[in-house]
This record gives sequence, structure tokens and C-alpha cells, in this order.
Amino acid sequence: MSFIKRAGLYCFRQRFKTVILFLLLTLIATFMLTGIAVRDAAKGATADVQTAIGGKIMLDLDTDGHMGGGQQSQWGTVYGYNGDLITQEIVDAIKKVDGVVDYNSEDTASYYGAGVDFKYLPAAFGLNYTKYGEASSYNATLSSEKCSKFQSGKYKLVDGRHIAPDDKHACLISKELADYNKLSVGDKIKMYSLDSDAISEFEIVGIFDGTEGTLGNALTVDEIPSNCGYVDYATMFELFKEELNGYQQLTIYVEDPFSVQNVYDRISALPELKGKTLKLSIDTDEYDVVSTHLESLQKLVNTTIVIISVVSVVILTLLLTIWIRGRKKEIGILLSIGKSKVNVILQIFTETFIVAVISFAASIPFSHLIAEKAGAFLVSRVTTGTTNLTVQINAVYLLPLYLIGILLIAVAVIVSSWTVVRSKPKDILTKMS
Repeated sequence: MSFIKRAGLYCFRQRFKTVILFLLLTLIATFMLTGIAVRDAAKGATADVQTAIGGKIMLDLDTDGHMGGGQQSQWGTVYGYNGDLITQEIVDAIKKVDGVVDYNSEDTASYYGAGVDFKYLPAAFGLNYTKYGEASSYNATLSSEKCSKFQSGKYKLVDGRHIAPDDKHACLISKELADYNKLSVGDKIKMYSLDSDAISEFEIVGIFDGTEGTLGNALTVDEIPSNCGYVDYATMFELFKEELNGYQQLTIYVEDPFSVQNVYDRISALPELKGKTLKLSIDTDEYDVVSTHLESLQKLVNTTIVIISVVSVVILTLLLTIWIRGRKKEIGILLSIGKSKVNVILQIFTETFIVAVISFAASIPFSHLIAEKAGAFLVSRVTTGTTNLTVQINAVYLLPLYLIGILLIAVAVIVSSWTVVRSKPKDILTKMS
């Protein structure tokens, strides 16, 4: 009789032991399969973050040694930058560089506008330093979608579209300000700028939320986030054409953070930047923060899989050792009639593997139930809570599961059976008698 047939008959006769082994192997397989799924989900999330965030290259003004002489004013000594600005010619050259996928410039609170035909949410002090009342601040931008508060998720566009580089006389306002004045996308508003002494008309191209509940104890209207918005850069150049003929900062987006150094080198070599008082730097902070969390999650899951493997081998070995010691007579008879030790070990391995095949298949629905929750729990322990994992159990995971399972079973069977099998048949039978 072959060892495979003997293994099948043994599993059929020892139903109670087979059920216990089935439950144990199903539990082990469920944890294994869940760990593999979470690990792969973390790898996939890292790749998605890599594509979504990409790398950033910053082009800024080099103010070191280029601030000129200080001039006295009623507020103290004022220094003015006397170096180069980031011109449109430089921007046009950069956007043609291979690897550059987008760019943006954001100048915080660069435009102050008083509402000519609309009102701001009131603050504690109603300062009327213009004939249209108090002014609030607006960030000038080429692409509002790439601005920091939208990128971080603090602000979210709820109606309309974002400001684009080719826009002129376009603005974004908060939902609170829009509701306060019964304004909607497509409406036009007028604002007076004391700095340029001019009234400009803007079209509301988009409305965003994220400013709710931030009124607080603001003293002036520009301290209320709901009163602040975004305007296009073209209008800024129109209003301040004598003082403003370039950008003070440019964020350059690279699709792949790992190729950012190559893109940096190409931009550095542009003739448009030669001799300019501008500085170029690589910024991968946003990607590094998220990817570090995901890499930590992968390490945690890998460690968990190793621990599960070790614990599984130990438990399985102990269980099989107890059972095999109760089969000394059977093993002694098999050895005495000429069966080799390898043949006996293969029988025990086959008995366990038969149950494992069924157990591993049965673990799939259980893994489906706990994988998503396990992933969410691990994310909450490792990350700041901003990273979401989509954990799925795929058929491709069965191959590594069975390979790991076969290895674990082989180790457990060899260790547990060797203490009995290494003895001579005569010694085994003598002890039994």
C-alpha cells in the first residue's frame, strides 16, 4: 500500500483529529492570506501615491546678497529685492522639459480687494479705510487646484472649476461668502484695490468649502478664512505691471519622484536660468511623509507574517508531536515490514497536506471578511489616518499561500516525527510492549 493511500485512510479513520487539524490550518491560512493581501495593498498604495503626488522642484528667488540697501520708513527699515524674477519666458522653457507634468505659482495674500457690490462676513472691527469698506486678501495663482490648501484636502471645490493658467479676471470664493451674498458660479463681482487704486471685475469660476466654523474672534475681515479667496495671476500683472513683471516662486511637478533628480538637472541646464539670481531645489516632503507611513506598514505586515509563520510552525509541531507519539506502534510496524523512514515521513506529510489543501481554500471567505478591517486597523496604528487601503483577496495570493504552507508543514512534520522515526523498529516495539 502506498503512503498516499495510507494517508487518506488515516484521515478518514481519525475524523476528530482531522477536524482539529482543519480548524488550526484554516486559522493559520486566514492570517497568512490577510497579511499577504494587506502587504500588497500597501505596495499598491505606495505606487498610487507615487503617481498622484509625484515629485516637486521649487524655483525661488535667491535673496542672499540681493536685497539692496535699506530705506527708512515710518515702519522701520525696508529692504527691496533687486534680483531677477521668474519670467514667463523661464516658465515656458521649464514646461517643455521632459518629465515636467505641471507647474504652479501661489503668492499668498498678494491682492487685497474691497467689495464694491458685495459684502464680507463682518469682523469685530469694521475698518473703513477705503470708500468701499475693508478689504480682504486673495492668493494669486496660476492653478488653484495645485495650491497648498487644496492639495492638503483642507479646501475642496464644490461648484464650478479651478483657476487655470490662461484665466484672466477669474476668482474663487468660499461657499460661506457665496451664501452670505447669494452669489453663484458665473456671477461677476467688483473689487477695489487700494494698492492699485483701481476697480476690477472678476468672474466667479469656482466655489470651495472648508472654511466653515472658522469665524472665531476675528478682528478684521481678512482674518476670517471665509472672506479670503483666490485670483488669477494675469489680473495681477495687469494691475501692477510696473511693479510686477514675474513670479516670485514656481512649483514644478514631476510625475515620478524617483526621476526628479534627472528633471532637476535638465532644468538647471536651461540657458534661460543661466546667470539669474534664482535658486532651484528638490522638494519630495509630501511624498516622503506618505510613502514613509506606507513603507512602515509594509515592514509591520512582513514582520507579522514572519511571526505568524514561526508561531504556526511551533503550534503545528507540538500538535503533531503529541499525535505521532501516540502512533509509535503503527510507525514501528511500518518500519519493521520494510517501509523506509522517508516513506513514513511522507505519509505524515501527506496526511497534513490533504487537510491543508481544503483548509487553505476554506480560508478565502474568512479572509474576505477580516482583510479590510485588518488593513484599516494597521493603517490607524502606523499612519496619521490620512491613508486609506483597499484590501482585496485575489486568486493570485493562493500560490504564495500554498508555497508558504507546504514549507511550514514540511518543517513541522520533520521536527515532530524525527524523534520517533529515528529509533529502530525493534526499540519502538520493545518500548510499546
